[in-house]
Amino acid sequence: MILKRAKMAFLPLLAILLAGCSSPPQTVRTPPETVYHLDAGDEINITVSGEQDISMRFKLDSSGSINYPYIGKVTLKGKTADEVGNDIADRLRGDYLQAPMVTVSVSEFRKIYLLGEVQKPDGYAWEPGLTAEKAIALAGGFTDRADHHDISIRQAVSGKLLNNVALDSAVEAGDTVIIGMSFF
Repeated sequence: MILKRAKMAFLPLLAILLAGCSSPPQTVRTPPETVYHLDAGDEINITVSGEQDISMRFKLDSSGSINYPYIGKVTLKGKTADEVGNDIADRLRGDYLQAPMVTVSVSEFRKIYLLGEVQKPDGYAWEPGLTAEKAIALAGGFTDRADHHDISIRQAVSGKLLNNVALDSAVEAGDTVIIGMSFF
């Protein structure tokens, strides 16, 4: 009888100990996007060599287009900086300039957002090479209640929610990183 009670008391303790030994959920790794495409929220510099009057800075709005001097509407959304530069140079060539040299650069990338169990949830400027771990560091790190294995990324481009991503997973401009709460 005493032995039976000892076994009954031991089983819940064994279950608790084994639960603590379980492995974290399978993680997903997202590869980085190799080419950056402009979108709403990006701030760009357009420089035309020798032409200060038409060298400008723009912040893309939701339309993804700008009204550029002499040539009118230019669509930037979904294009690379090089593609935009070539488009503007082609449209300026001939009527306005002989051989325009146009450089387009991103002066400020659109934001990424961190939610959940980070010290400072907020929007932060995206940087090339940004990973989930670096994004969490931008937000001051994990809170004491954070589950270090419950990291999700809502991709801005596709709208897909990727659960249980690895810390070295790529975070792209516009993405939202969500840190879950631990129960212990």
